[in-house]
Amino acid sequence: MANFSCNSPVNCDVEFDVKNIENKTAIVTGGANGLGEAYVRALVAAGATVVIADLDVDAGNKLEKELIHVKFIKCDTTSWDDQVHLFAAAASFSPTGRISFVVANAGIHRRDEVFAYSGDDKAPQKPDLTTIDVNLIGTLYTSKLASHYFIKQNGQKHSGSQEDTCLILIGSGAAFLDCPRAPQYCSTKWAMRGIMHSLRRTAFYYGSRVNVISPWYVKTNILSEEAFAHITSVGVHFAESSEAGQCLLRILSDKNINGRSFFISGKKWSTSGYLDLDIDDYQENSLVDSIQRDQVKSAPVELGLFT
Repeated sequence: MANFSCNSPVNCDVEFDVKNIENKTAIVTGGANGLGEAYVRALVAAGATVVIADLDVDAGNKLEKELIHVKFIKCDTTSWDDQVHLFAAAASFSPTGRISFVVANAGIHRRDEVFAYSGDDKAPQKPDLTTIDVNLIGTLYTSKLASHYFIKQNGQKHSGSQEDTCLILIGSGAAFLDCPRAPQYCSTKWAMRGIMHSLRRTAFYYGSRVNVISPWYVKTNILSEEAFAHITSVGVHFAESSEAGQCLLRILSDKNINGRSFFISGKKWSTSGYLDLDIDDYQENSLVDSIQRDQVKSAPVELGLFT
């Protein structure tokens, strides 16, 4: 398992071997539709056992019946108890009793009320913060449980006998671009990079890696048909869900990929449809690298995740 270090971007235009994924068990939250379904299909094609967590019972059951080595669990990711049940069920369903990969994909995008104006003669109304509950709190629950199972399986002492485990956090173009009028969604997607930054220097002690996938516009049910039609009309080129699936496999296939941010770019910006953005490294001897070194002096990464 790879310690985090500043290095060159991951080459995404190469063939890769999925041997590291075969016969492993993965959890995909929000896996019954859209990009979550694409991640599930890619994992199954690579030989993994997959547990789908979603509130869409019909779609989840349909995938369970269609695909081999797949189990659907109804799960509200904003519920701690639901996620505890999900991980326990996944461990029981796993042929080895182990969970190797967790894709924290569950998320929503809705009309944001944070900066909505109530009118000159009305008091401001309390905004609905459901997006925070699903996209951030739910993901933190997933991350905690993934960490618990990874550490339980591999122990707290780094060794060559640890089996590779990986947490995949799902960002968005909104994790690094200016996206007006959606402060909740943007803040939760920037937060995925924050979670990754907090884990990438220490998770390897427990045999774990953490990476972020940030999709560009992909036609899923996260936006309405009218919204997608408008986006198309102004000349935006869409990415494909299959490109997201291949990006996931590229990350999971290579145990040395840790602490990186990938963008599902579509063919406009990358021949493979995805690329390593190389935006989360602090180049050696740079100003930010110097500041980063001071940041960890009071709690050195050598102490691991627990201090």
